[in-house]
Amino acid sequence: MKLKSLTLILAVALGAQVAFAQQSKSDPSLEFNPHWFGQIQGGAGYTIGETAFKDLISPAGALSFGYQFNPTLGLRFGASGWQGKGNVVSPLEVYKFNYVQGNVDLVIDLANLIAYDHQRFFNPYIFAGAGCAYGFNNGANDITKTDPKSYFDLLWEKNMISPVGRVGIGADFRLSDAVALTLEVNDNILSDKFNSKKVGHPDFQFNALAGLKVNFGKTTRPSAKYLAEIAAAEAAAAAEKARLEAERAAKLAAEKAAADKAAAEKALADKLAAEKAAAEALAAEMRQVNTFFTINSSVISDEEAAKLIRYIDWLKANPDVNVAIAGHADKGTGNKRINQRLSDERAAAVKAFLVERGIAESRIVSVVGNGDRIQPFEENDLNRVVLSTIE
Repeated sequence: MKLKSLTLILAVALGAQVAFAQQSKSDPSLEFNPHWFGQIQGGAGYTIGETAFKDLISPAGALSFGYQFNPTLGLRFGASGWQGKGNVVSPLEVYKFNYVQGNVDLVIDLANLIAYDHQRFFNPYIFAGAGCAYGFNNGANDITKTDPKSYFDLLWEKNMISPVGRVGIGADFRLSDAVALTLEVNDNILSDKFNSKKVGHPDFQFNALAGLKVNFGKTTRPSAKYLAEIAAAEAAAAAEKARLEAERAAKLAAEKAAADKAAAEKALADKLAAEKAAAEALAAEMRQVNTFFTINSSVISDEEAAKLIRYIDWLKANPDVNVAIAGHADKGTGNKRINQRLSDERAAAVKAFLVERGIAESRIVSVVGNGDRIQPFEENDLNRVVLSTIE
């Protein structure tokens, strides 16, 4: 009864995830976007046997691709395996064999069952799946202290094929929108023939894996619900504006004085709008100011200094704005050591220029030299630059 109730609750939760767009808890303007992903993992495996745990540990790996349908539900296709181990009891002799298996897993994100958050760092998940394993290079045929054919009831020589059932748990640790660190433990349930010994029940291969998960494409998109709310607010504002304009038109028709006043108000509104547009255009221009340098130099030219002085005037008029400074050097000249020094010196020169002309150091949140690791522009010579970016 408990299992049926749990299954019903899980089905309802998954159904809700599919039926409704999922807004992010940390940013309601974004919602989940279905996407493909890939995983590469490596670690250790353990085949249950009759000797010490450490004797039966072997390498394991997995390569997977999948599709995330909604914040909770994903389907993963993968190839995994590498090596398994078994042992002869008396006298003790450990043997190895190789295997590879194809898997199809249904993956459920437990954290997103509660609430979707595209910036959540820790996302635990469970999965269950099935597949088929192919075994080869069976070392059980080569043991020397015991006669393999008399010892093993299910000895396979060239290869072995087995159905596989899988369950497991894991966790994604978000590093960025595109990349996450993954830790996973899974149990693969195979036929009794897997380790060549007959025990009357399936064999178990446990794997502990770590690796990276890479999302392909955008994982979020603008929220349709949020956009609808904004559109409704804008429509209400437009309706209110239309009502006011209708009232104003009636007054203009009734009295010339009212018409003159309305014309004056409109002229003032146009002026304010133009001033606002000019201010917004200037703010957009000031979001990133590029200071260019000549080859092998960190000296600010007169032309670039004029640009920075205009930037300083804008910063003084907007005291709540902070600045991040990043220096660069072009790859086409010098070497990494020289270019790192140049980028550091260029960034320091721009900072000094701002501070000497009245910009508080506390407003400069970072000063970094990126050497030639990052090339902001396609044209090589333009990368002798410092980017001053609004934070």
